[in-house]
Amino acid sequence: MVTSKREHTTVPPKKRLGYGYFIAAVIFIFNPCINIVDILPDFFGYMFLLKGLEKWADLCPNIADAVQGLGKLRWYMLIKLPAIILIPIMRDDTLTLLLTFAFILIELIYAIPAAGRIFDGLEYFGTRFDGKAVFNGLKDLRLLTNIFFIAKSVLCLIPEFTSLSDYEYSGYITSTPQFDLSQYKNLFVLAGVILSLLIGILWLVNTLPYIQRISKDTPFLERILHDYDLEITDNVGIGIRRSLHTVIAFLVAGFVFFLNMWFDSVNVIPTFIGALFIFAAMLKLKRVSPVSGVSIVASVIFTLVSAVTFGVSFTFSVKYDLRAITLGVADPEVVTLYNLSVTLSVIEYAIMGLTMLMIMREILVLAKAHLAPDPDIKDERLIAIYKNHLRSVKNSIIKGAVLFVIALFSNAVYIFMRADINAAFWLIPFILTGIWLVYMINVLWQLYSQIEYKYT
Repeated sequence: MVTSKREHTTVPPKKRLGYGYFIAAVIFIFNPCINIVDILPDFFGYMFLLKGLEKWADLCPNIADAVQGLGKLRWYMLIKLPAIILIPIMRDDTLTLLLTFAFILIELIYAIPAAGRIFDGLEYFGTRFDGKAVFNGLKDLRLLTNIFFIAKSVLCLIPEFTSLSDYEYSGYITSTPQFDLSQYKNLFVLAGVILSLLIGILWLVNTLPYIQRISKDTPFLERILHDYDLEITDNVGIGIRRSLHTVIAFLVAGFVFFLNMWFDSVNVIPTFIGALFIFAAMLKLKRVSPVSGVSIVASVIFTLVSAVTFGVSFTFSVKYDLRAITLGVADPEVVTLYNLSVTLSVIEYAIMGLTMLMIMREILVLAKAHLAPDPDIKDERLIAIYKNHLRSVKNSIIKGAVLFVIALFSNAVYIFMRADINAAFWLIPFILTGIWLVYMINVLWQLYSQIEYKYT
């Protein structure tokens, strides 16, 4: 949303230019990983970084390019979150190696060029707005940042290569003793974590003071904000488009977590994370459209119930074997926990359905608010075009609701009957949910394009 004139005078320049987001970003990014397991997920670090760079990107093409790259990386890091659950399930360490290598390669492809463009952008701001603090330690921090990302990745990957030295993969037998590196994997992991943590701390203690120095150069920040207010703030359309873009990104991220992927009777995609994104989307939507309090409350209840359901279901799947339920030989305690997980899942899907109906309603309200013809428009042809766009959105939302009900019902049936049917049947609700997901992503971004066109 566009910052008001009053906020211009009450909000400190460093806050308006994302100081808090930058601090949060580097804290989430600096910590080491074990394969793809990340205590402070990098996804949130990149989300904070993107938020902090918003205003800077409006004035600098280099930082705008960095934001575009980080925006793509954000989605890969989002996929990485549920993939973490696969690690304890995988019985083959080489699969963990491949998964780790894939995510590391993707992160390096996007993160290092983005970091370079950010530093180029800072040089641009320092030159244009006479920011001497920008150049103090810039070259050293640029080099250290590249070293940090590469070292963090390499030290995370090296321990996984020990799986290739296991006897199972050696392919030959000799009369001399074989040196099996896989038995030292934990030692490699520990060494990698320690070294990565030390390099991360070194990067952190250099990055935080650098950000602090820039934030204290108030005249420099005020000169940036002066140009920003002249070029960007008074443009209402930019604020609406930006807020709406964030809303749709949150909704899409949330919908991705509605997919259920079952491995060894464990759903590795936690729905409650999607519910959190839905809640965030509803809060953000209030900036561009009147949002019912019921929609926000529904998303909160959905998040809480989904988290409890996932916890109970995951506990059962890890502790007990579903085949015991199938064969009818399980202890009463096991049956009770299984029935509880099924009951909670049915309740979760009921609340999910109600929440999605509220979301569909909010999308329609949004479309009416921004796609309906303005009252002062007299051109009948133009009015007909706006009405046609609005009618198209309504029809798309109705179709999306029907597809969602079908996908929701198929998931509920599988949950209710999964002890009595073939485990591979999870693919049916997965495919149906995937069809709905692809359709809704297309609908949402088409809606954004229409509203973006109106405010361009």
